[in-house]
Amino acid sequence: MNSGFLAEKEVHSIRPLWEQVFAEDSKAFTEYYFGNKAERNLVFTRMDGEDIVSMLHLAPYMTGRMESVCYIVGVATKEAYRRQGLMADMMKEALQFMRAEGQPFTFLMPANPAYYTPFGFTYIYDKPAWKINEGVLPTRYLDAGARYNAEFHLVIKDKGTLQIKAVKEADYVKVAEFANQMLKQNTDCYMLRSPGYYKILKKELMAQNGNLFLIEKDGELKGLLAYVHEQDKPGVQEVILDEDLASWQLVTSEEYKPAIMARILRPEAMLQSLRCDGAVDLMMELKDPILAVNSGVYHLYSNDKGRLVCKKRNQEDADCQITIDDLTAFVFGYKGAADCFEISETREQDEILESLEKIQVLKKVFINEIV
Repeated sequence: MNSGFLAEKEVHSIRPLWEQVFAEDSKAFTEYYFGNKAERNLVFTRMDGEDIVSMLHLAPYMTGRMESVCYIVGVATKEAYRRQGLMADMMKEALQFMRAEGQPFTFLMPANPAYYTPFGFTYIYDKPAWKINEGVLPTRYLDAGARYNAEFHLVIKDKGTLQIKAVKEADYVKVAEFANQMLKQNTDCYMLRSPGYYKILKKELMAQNGNLFLIEKDGELKGLLAYVHEQDKPGVQEVILDEDLASWQLVTSEEYKPAIMARILRPEAMLQSLRCDGAVDLMMELKDPILAVNSGVYHLYSNDKGRLVCKKRNQEDADCQITIDDLTAFVFGYKGAADCFEISETREQDEILESLEKIQVLKKVFINEIV
């Protein structure tokens, strides 16, 4: 079995495998992916002669903190070649590659989380199950707007009028500026939005019989709605609203579902990006069986500017121990310190936990990317 690495136009050679394994994808979505996304990605492959039998795609993104990260997508193997360790080999290779590139973490949306937990991945984000409030915003209006790339007005008694329109070429700059402003104010971790980001997202939504809508009130941009309509079911991929629109109840999100898994690749980089709410000083032992270079004892302490400092030390004694998946869950605020760390006997448990809880983790994650 030979290893391969594809980029740019070469990635189109994996389309037959994509169509075979992801047969549930519509033709329109597959056309969108290979017309707009595939050539931007790096693809790891395994080949039997000239036949590509397994693949893993790395889609490049930029976080709101200007960190280059990759989203792992398109992990697939031909049925006859499964359970031979091909995916495991590619995943390890990809993790090593991303770490060497300086990426602090990577993320994915799992079809089955059990495939990824052996590699140190863990959930970090529960996605709201957004639903259109039909009593306020009838989906037939959105369907018509999506189909004709049009706009309409929504009038609600005692509240006023909203202008809802499909995003056009001239809107991308202000849409990106609005989204980044809202996400910076209200979240701790998100993928940076650019005009190009939204231009591609609109194509993705249109491939799912939807569209990207902006929402204005009195001429001022107040919200974004990423709308889809597949298999006779209307849905919302993402919504970003100014707080002024909260009372309008255009969408509801009473339920949250685990959606995004992540894995830290560079512990020092991730931890040193955090701040502290008080003094921190402890020794942490990290265990990472996949990226062994990460394993070891780290000194965590706060500096005079309130930032967390993380330095690897050549010693064995530690105040607490943690695995790479639990460290990921902790840093992204998905699990608390008490659920993630094993506390040593060298210092009082309450003291160690109190110190760990002073670390300001990334509690507000907002990652809704699909491919």
